[in-house]
Amino acid sequence: MKTFSTNLLLLFFVCCSIPFSILAQSSDNQTSEKKIVITKRSVDAEGSEVIETIIKKGKAAEQFDVDKYVRENTKDDVTVDVRVVQNGTQDQIEVYGLNDNDNEDEQFDMDGDERGFLGVQIDSDEDNNMPGLQVEVIKCSAAAKAGLKTNDVILFLNGKQVNSWSDLTQMIRKAKPGDSLDIRYSRDGKEAFTTATLTTRDAADCNEKAEKKGFLGVQPGSSRSKTDDPGTYVNIVKNSAAEQAGLKNGDRIEKMNDTAINDWEDIQDFMDETQPRDKVTIVYSRNKQRLIADAVIGTQKDWDWDNWNTQNWDWKGLDVEVKDKEACLGVYTEAYAQDNAKGAKIQSFTDESAASEAKMEEGDVITAVNGKTVASHDDLWNAISQYKPGEKVKVEFLRADKNLSIDATLKACKDNSNKIILNETNGKGDNQNRQFFIWNWGTNEQNRIREHHVITIHKGEGDGEKVNATPNNNVATDRALKLDAFKVYPNPTQGQVTVEFKASAVPTIVALFDASGRQLFREELNSFNGDYMQQFDLNEYAKGNILVQVLQGNKVFSEQIIVN
Repeated sequence: MKTFSTNLLLLFFVCCSIPFSILAQSSDNQTSEKKIVITKRSVDAEGSEVIETIIKKGKAAEQFDVDKYVRENTKDDVTVDVRVVQNGTQDQIEVYGLNDNDNEDEQFDMDGDERGFLGVQIDSDEDNNMPGLQVEVIKCSAAAKAGLKTNDVILFLNGKQVNSWSDLTQMIRKAKPGDSLDIRYSRDGKEAFTTATLTTRDAADCNEKAEKKGFLGVQPGSSRSKTDDPGTYVNIVKNSAAEQAGLKNGDRIEKMNDTAINDWEDIQDFMDETQPRDKVTIVYSRNKQRLIADAVIGTQKDWDWDNWNTQNWDWKGLDVEVKDKEACLGVYTEAYAQDNAKGAKIQSFTDESAASEAKMEEGDVITAVNGKTVASHDDLWNAISQYKPGEKVKVEFLRADKNLSIDATLKACKDNSNKIILNETNGKGDNQNRQFFIWNWGTNEQNRIREHHVITIHKGEGDGEKVNATPNNNVATDRALKLDAFKVYPNPTQGQVTVEFKASAVPTIVALFDASGRQLFREELNSFNGDYMQQFDLNEYAKGNILVQVLQGNKVFSEQIIVN
């Protein structure tokens, strides 16, 4: 879903710069001089990150011994990124150590040929005190085909010990597509061995067949008190497999089959590897009592828009989950994508902004939070939502094509940003799931959507997405989305309005923005069936305009609603 949402968000970004300046040729007979850009990152004695940039041009670049410099400077606590530009092109790139734009093992050689690609990236659960390197595995990559799974710990590559990301990148730096890599790894405390045949990076970009996903029916819970006990607290979806297995709100899951569970991400990683009707043994605790249950995983089905629109709904099975984000970085962002860099580009700051106080600037592109990759605003929302006001996070970002990082102390959001999840689950544990982002939702708003299907829209200030709020006739022709039918009624409206359209049955995003371009509502329809109808309550907007956008791929349809 992340990849899809990132692709859809790209239409908000207009490419206007390149990572490194290229010297133009002065004539057909004169080539551009060679240029080497070195970025060296290390940590000083006080624990602060130090970034050093060295640029060599012309004769100095020709005489510069890159290999010697890298040998002398690359260590476990130092990463070196060397980029070579020559002959009027930026495609000739050599990367040593960790490429901070993307924690994947993607590298290119001096001749522009893509190197062997394994398909792993640093896992956010990585424990630097443990031997080996815990990884996330990219689907359809060489690592995935070799049987590696997310949370596996790579111990040895071709017989050489791996304890850091730099160990891994150094070992495969000279590998080519088709080369074999012997991997010893650990999973759930048990060691195993496999062999991966490296591919190109493009070969790992697969279009997976639409497969039914497994659904257990647990949601993140919270502990009433701080505890060092293993596991993570959960809440339970009505009529789900978890409820049928006997789990209740407030239970703490410690183990699923042979996989130890330490946090919510461990549960997500485990579920990514399951299929509907799989059986899973769950070890959990309740009131200091350790219990075991067997659950038969249900199926995650497409949202039934027909029944929702006609209000032919099984209300007993509907569960409305509201996820709050208490802490804010204090930024309004838009999507950014250029070359291999993706992130959330800062357009402006909120009145009280942790990012602004940390000396971030408009135009900075956020690429990671505490090591968790950020490729879109949704990724940023999810990353920040894990923390509380007053907690400090490390924000990695691009500024003028330089990789930088700062520590920001998060502030309490002025308004509450919510992620709403609607679950309708039957007696077999099969689930329909709908999700959207919105502001300041409470009990009244939840009851309205249960009883009348009306989504109440509130204004809000805090981390959010922002676009240029322009009507459909200002959208570039090659980006204009043509819908089979689109209706907004009544328009003008005194508050309550219905948005209805028919479109191709492909992944779709529906979003509402206020006149300043700040996002009020956003819903990703990854299993869109071609028909959409939703009623919104805009009563909070006594006067003004609301922009409705429908996005499919890189195309957008926009229409304004007049509220009076």
